[in-house]
Amino acid sequence: MKELLKDKVAIITGSGRGIGKGIATFFVEQGAKVVINDIDPAPCNETAEELRAMGGDVLASPCDVTNKEQVEKMVADTIAKFGKIDILVNNAGTSRDALIHKMDDKLLRFIIDVNLKGTHVCTQAVMPEFIKEERKDEFKKIINFASTTGVSGNIGQANYAIAKGGIIGYTKAVAREFARYRVCVNAVAPGFIETRMTQEKKPGMKLGLPPAIRSIAINAIPFSRNKIGGRPIDIARIVAFYSSDLSNWVTGQLILGDGGAFI
Repeated sequence: MKELLKDKVAIITGSGRGIGKGIATFFVEQGAKVVINDIDPAPCNETAEELRAMGGDVLASPCDVTNKEQVEKMVADTIAKFGKIDILVNNAGTSRDALIHKMDDKLLRFIIDVNLKGTHVCTQAVMPEFIKEERKDEFKKIINFASTTGVSGNIGQANYAIAKGGIIGYTKAVAREFARYRVCVNAVAPGFIETRMTQEKKPGMKLGLPPAIRSIAINAIPFSRNKIGGRPIDIARIVAFYSSDLSNWVTGQLILGDGGAFI
């Protein structure tokens, strides 16, 4: 299928790397105009350049999704360049693990802010554009990123489970509140996806998983082959469905992209 998102304008948060970059790449291939966002300007700009080299119409907008002023500027810059916004993908997020009795308030708040507050701030920022009277008959799309951890919980990830479980409830609340404006609000819950967060952690590396934990996670995925988890493109295709006209009659829903791990 080609040009599934032709001439759609999409803001994809956290798209300098990982799953977000995979989504942005697939969106460009499907004809969308894309805003690349990351808190770190370097990967944000690098990814934007890569997508321009592919022929993509792209805007790089590094900012902190928890900062209202920065997010509002990103939205304003998007409208100034492209004239509208059709899709918001609230992909930006991170995890920092600790057992409950070792989890301090700073770590708890940080994960809730980045994952849950960031989703709320970005959603608030696009709503004035989405509820314009002249756009009342158009379908606009918001895709939020939950996680299988938000559904099932996980040892050492109580903070992440709070944030991602909250996103599921938030998705349903926003879907109800803005349904009359034809804003479709849905969520995806990725399972184990190959990114720098899930790579095999070696001495000196800040990010990644210990080999034993990584092996347990991959072995729980029936679809896995060659000891490899899901790929960013596997999630990008779900997000593209939610973002396209194929899902115009769908809102308030959650799809687990987990390779069969949580049936």
